[in-house]
Amino acid sequence: MGALIILSLVVGVTMMTLNAKADSGYTVVKKIVGNNPNSAYHLTNKSKNVYLWNSQHTKVKANLKHYKNYSWRYYDQSVILSHNSKKSVYYYVQGITPNGNEGSKLQGIIWHGHLTPGVNPNYKQLNNINYRYFNTDTEYLNYIKKSPSQKLTREVLKLFPNTQLSIKLTKAANGASPWAWSSPTVDGYKNILEFPTVQRYFNKRFYKPSISDNTRFKLIKDGLDKSYSQTKRSALNQYQIGIYYYNNPHRLIDDEAPGFTIAVPN
Repeated sequence: MGALIILSLVVGVTMMTLNAKADSGYTVVKKIVGNNPNSAYHLTNKSKNVYLWNSQHTKVKANLKHYKNYSWRYYDQSVILSHNSKKSVYYYVQGITPNGNEGSKLQGIIWHGHLTPGVNPNYKQLNNINYRYFNTDTEYLNYIKKSPSQKLTREVLKLFPNTQLSIKLTKAANGASPWAWSSPTVDGYKNILEFPTVQRYFNKRFYKPSISDNTRFKLIKDGLDKSYSQTKRSALNQYQIGIYYYNNPHRLIDDEAPGFTIAVPN
């Protein structure tokens, strides 16, 4: 079993032919499995009937027009179905709720043409979406500007007015890894700046989860002012900033450390 997993990772994409015939007249021709589960899609058209099916395309599990503010996690698994001699590609997806819950019971297959890459763009209705699902700086910045959960992030970015937000750096740094504070390294970046005295205030699991974002921001700003003045921060125009924050401590997982990292791309 272990050898098969390793082989799958080396090859990248594994295909296996299935011969299960669906009662609805659809035949499962081929299943395609990749190894990149961290991508999100949203509906191309939110007003039309779009159906989520079980894996054999025999039962409708949900009409997705009733879930307009969901995003859809794509597990890099798809299936080719044949119907009336025509073949179609369906994606295996799972719902990501507007509040960032990735454990939604809504999961199944959907015709790929109903989906557009990226998180649902109705950012005003979204909270605590995992940064891994954003593809571009513009998408991530729009989410930060509009999401109710990102008030603290917006205020911290103002402290670095000439530093460009980077989703690439956010992903590369995985937030602000506490184990790297003593000797920070981030692949693809140099001149890394970490601020360990203020990073802890980002993490609601480890620092006073009940305090408000306003109080949390004041602690961050006061700490930065003591260690790295606003004049210095404003001069970081050659730098990029990776940052993320969950205002719900129950959304955090063990290998994530909310905070920010500032660095120059190589």
